[in-house]
Amino acid sequence: MHSKFGRIAAILVLAVSLFARVSVAQTAAPTPATLTPTSATAAATNPDSPPPTTGEILRKFTTAIGEDGPPPRYTTRLMKGIYQTEDLSGFAAIEVTNKAPNKSLTKIKFSNGIVILEVCDGTAAWVEDPAGGMHEITGAALTSRLHLSRFNNREETVFSMAKGQVIGTAQVGTHSTYVLAVSLAKELHSKVYFDSTTGLIVRTDDTIRKDGADYTVETYLDDYRPVDGVYYPFKIRHVEQGNVFTVRVTQIKNDPPVDDSIFTRPQVGGSRP
Repeated sequence: MHSKFGRIAAILVLAVSLFARVSVAQTAAPTPATLTPTSATAAATNPDSPPPTTGEILRKFTTAIGEDGPPPRYTTRLMKGIYQTEDLSGFAAIEVTNKAPNKSLTKIKFSNGIVILEVCDGTAAWVEDPAGGMHEITGAALTSRLHLSRFNNREETVFSMAKGQVIGTAQVGTHSTYVLAVSLAKELHSKVYFDSTTGLIVRTDDTIRKDGADYTVETYLDDYRPVDGVYYPFKIRHVEQGNVFTVRVTQIKNDPPVDDSIFTRPQVGGSRP
């Protein structure tokens, strides 16, 4: 891949069924959370009060995000926001379109007019550069994109975590959390951090084991706000293989019309409108 675009990376649709996203990245070390096993936590606080079960954590989560009743059956979503680098030296407009079950298109437009697209059609993912070139995403990065592009409604999100195990507690910034370990696929293992007070997800760690190496993606979620009666995070910080950026969401629209043609590859030498 051309060096100018070699650090472009896609973002995520999280455990709460959000969006995929793209970065021109900066470098930072991963931030491992200090995990306290649940047995030690219970002993230190109240030995007669065991930690919550997976089911209790998930029920609190669905209530917290406003989906404790019949869930809406959205099939598309549009997110708009502002992308910013970790040191606040760079900003761009970001727009993410998702369509069930697993398609996404991310558009980043810089102040100089340059536009970069990342597309996932459910089986493949690629970056389209301003010169009309296409750069295929492969290996563990592709596995990550396919996972993040899934348009999970509540039932699928909760179902995927229902077999998870509460493995301990951790401090995530100002949030005290319970940590749920989930194996979503043979090569994909996740840790999901639930705020112990609000029940909301404040961090997810996805680790993809491929070709004998680990590919790590951390996502931090904050500033939850209601949209159509359901709470979504409006601040998302993404750390992928040391690349760091933040998206501040300005708009979320559920079920906008989305044409499947936006997820197809342009013809050789062609361009998108």
